[in-house]
Amino acid sequence: MAESGDEVVDQSVIYRAYGDVMHKFQVFELALWQLQSRGIRPGTTLDQAMQKVEAWNRTTFGQFMRGMRNQSDWPDGLVERLLTAVDSRNYLAHHFLREYFMVEPTEENRDRALQDLAELFAWLDRLASDLDEHLRTLCLEVPDDSDDELAKIEALRRKKFFYEDEGDD
Repeated sequence: MAESGDEVVDQSVIYRAYGDVMHKFQVFELALWQLQSRGIRPGTTLDQAMQKVEAWNRTTFGQFMRGMRNQSDWPDGLVERLLTAVDSRNYLAHHFLREYFMVEPTEENRDRALQDLAELFAWLDRLASDLDEHLRTLCLEVPDDSDDELAKIEALRRKKFFYEDEGDD
């Protein structure tokens, strides 16, 4: 194996894989918001509901999950896996890149990091699937991957970032 100074290791693939996993965590968190939305009572105004959503937005993933863990209708083992997801997300957000970029930039280290990210992504995928199934048992709709559903979701996308002037939408 060549010395680290002699080999060229493309580090950008780590950023891509890292972004994919962090995106998966964001989508996963939205599914938890859907579960939490059951607590919005009928007759709640849009402003009141949006205040709740804004409060959720200010809450960390860990705080959000710890607040939900005492609900009585969780399937066996799901809460523990969700709390493990919190720990995994926190490690990824606060330590993974720092630790990765502290090691020697070799293909072996890059491949190990990519393997860890791929395994986490697959684990999250299974967890998201189990959470979707739980949502279905609670009669909460989980969008399917049909073209019609995807078109409806796409139509809801904002045209600009949130920090831009709302009047320009």
